[in-house]
Amino acid sequence: MKSEGQAWALGQLAEIAQASSGSLEIIEIVEPTAQGEMVSISLSVDCSGYPRKVGGIPLKARERLLLKLPANFPLELPRLHFAHTRYRDFSHVQWGNYICLYQATDSEWQPEDGLFGFMQRVDDWLRAAAANELDPAGMPLHPPVTYGVSGVKVVPTQNTPTPEPPFWAGYAKITRENENRIELGQWIEHSGTIPEGRLAAVVLLPTGMPHEYPDTLSGLLKELKARDVPVEVIRLMIQLGVLRSESGKPLIFVLGAAMRGIAGGQRLQHLACWQIDAKRVDEIREAIRASTDDSPVDIAYFYIWAEKAKIEWCSVLEDRPEIVTRRDAESASAWWAGRHVVLFGCGAIGSAVAMLLARAGVGKLQLYDKDSVKPGILVRQLFDRYQIGVNKAKATAENVRFANPSVEALRSSADVVRLLENAERLADVLVADVIINATASTMVAASLEKQFRGWPKTHPPIISMALGHNADQALMTMAVQDAPGITLDIDRRTKIALSSLPKARHVLDEFWPISPDRTRLFQPEPGCSSPTFRGSAADVMALTAQMTNVASRWLADPSAVASRARSFDLTGQRTGALREFEFGWPSDVILPDGRNDYQIRVSQAALSGMRSWMRRSERVNGRQVETGGILFGHTDEFLKIIWVDEISGPPPDSIQSAAAFICGTAGVSEMNAEKIKRTRKSVAFVGMWHTHPGGMPLPSRTDYSAMANLLTGDEFQAKRFLMMIIGGDSSRPLISGAVFERADYQS
Repeated sequence: MKSEGQAWALGQLAEIAQASSGSLEIIEIVEPTAQGEMVSISLSVDCSGYPRKVGGIPLKARERLLLKLPANFPLELPRLHFAHTRYRDFSHVQWGNYICLYQATDSEWQPEDGLFGFMQRVDDWLRAAAANELDPAGMPLHPPVTYGVSGVKVVPTQNTPTPEPPFWAGYAKITRENENRIELGQWIEHSGTIPEGRLAAVVLLPTGMPHEYPDTLSGLLKELKARDVPVEVIRLMIQLGVLRSESGKPLIFVLGAAMRGIAGGQRLQHLACWQIDAKRVDEIREAIRASTDDSPVDIAYFYIWAEKAKIEWCSVLEDRPEIVTRRDAESASAWWAGRHVVLFGCGAIGSAVAMLLARAGVGKLQLYDKDSVKPGILVRQLFDRYQIGVNKAKATAENVRFANPSVEALRSSADVVRLLENAERLADVLVADVIINATASTMVAASLEKQFRGWPKTHPPIISMALGHNADQALMTMAVQDAPGITLDIDRRTKIALSSLPKARHVLDEFWPISPDRTRLFQPEPGCSSPTFRGSAADVMALTAQMTNVASRWLADPSAVASRARSFDLTGQRTGALREFEFGWPSDVILPDGRNDYQIRVSQAALSGMRSWMRRSERVNGRQVETGGILFGHTDEFLKIIWVDEISGPPPDSIQSAAAFICGTAGVSEMNAEKIKRTRKSVAFVGMWHTHPGGMPLPSRTDYSAMANLLTGDEFQAKRFLMMIIGGDSSRPLISGAVFERADYQS
């Protein structure tokens, strides 16, 4: 009653045997008597031709192998055994005679190869076994095996001590446990101070153990005694562990042996864990309490129990850094490991970022959000229904601890704007490795700009993340210490940069809309509810994950630019065209304004433009003739910042001489209109620049007189005027700026 797969395999096996010229003989085939049973095949394999080396398996000239074909072959792997147990102490031989051919069957086994591929693997294994190459240098050692596995999983989280001969004895602190797993933390030597709380008993060996661990306590004690570990030590370790265990709780006994690592490298501890069930633990505890010097019933009980006790080995799920190579070690997110991060906002973006960073191994998270979890946000924010009504920062800290208990998660419901105004609390924020602003708040952006307006300034990198109104686009910026501005500043630069790119119209329309349809706010609860965006959890996670990865790249590999911005676009998945943009800008030139305390930020492009016009004037008119032109940028009266983004040369009706530069007006109105339209009001006329060749960049009487006439007349309607003066020459310019207010000239 063979299955189709079994019949196919038997046909292939016959072909292999026929072509082997006697190297492979089929001795017996036992076919199944019922559907679903295995086919059992006895084989004789010629092993005489395999090269032999010391330490290899001493194969006989011919070895008898037992092959079992499952009914579901080739979607289920065949099983192969030696017909004896002579090689049970060698690695890659389990249960006495089972031959472990594959390290990872899901990826190594190719069903289409059928028995041809399987028997080739058998030949490779036997050849490597004879030559002592089953564990070649540079490859992982095959770990020993344990039987009688219990349902409890033990999770060691800290590197083990290095045991000195003949052994290390002590305890491991049980830090967390539930019905599924028991986590082990600190390792404590038996002679040290024993802390309060639940403990696991531990013995670590500097040597190895048999490849198959004993499944009885008497067998285990025999192996340990052969390695100079007295039985009395094991008894005392177990008894103290029992006394430190609560009633109804099992005891974990940890046995370590130097059998883990890479062949040819350092041998680390392989940990096997034995669970002594809660009933037995309670009995041992009662025996200890009943014991006296005259009647040591606890000792008698231990030896009677040890003669018959079976060992219930647990599964060990390794989480020790010395054993486990992080699965994200080669990813961009590896940058976050151990870092200190401040996160403003724990909403759609923030709750997702926090979880991504927790899984990346961040060391410390400071979480800030003043709002609470509401029912409607559960469709896309990483909270559970039982957290409704809880402050978002508190709920996020709780979720972080569930994902990674080693993260120090601090939370606060403080308003970020007020926090930034408090010197003591601001100092707590500035010690972080990076600040992430996920609030999407214009007030937070303005507050950050105001707080770090001074120059020079000190702060960690500040990353800001925002989503579009349909969660199909995102925008992220980063300001480092050398950048004069923060979120508001870099958003503005991004807008200007995008305005010059025809293919970037969709980003401009998303984040700086002018269409009435886009300026209407979406309120999920009609009335006075806060407006928000439309989008799903999948949209939010997709964009947030991309932003976090790019932020990792920026932070891990900072370049010469001081400010960065990047747009993200999910709409390209629908259109087939990826429409994302990334920008970087060098630091502005910062000029103080001595008259009205403005900070003047001159872009490198604007400075380069002025120097180009200076060189042209020096070449055409001579080095003594003044030149100048128009300044275009933006003024923020609240922050007291003036940006100079673009400049022009002298308008055609300007008058240039060695005595003065009189700036013309021809074409200025048209230039101003073009810049306002192109940049959606981000760049407009702010003032004028001119030179003092060979002199100092100080306003002359003529300059003061010109400002007085300008700001008291009717032709110029603006509230202020920026005058920039460049002294020296084009190779070594000396620059100053002064802001003249109309109010200064009003009586």
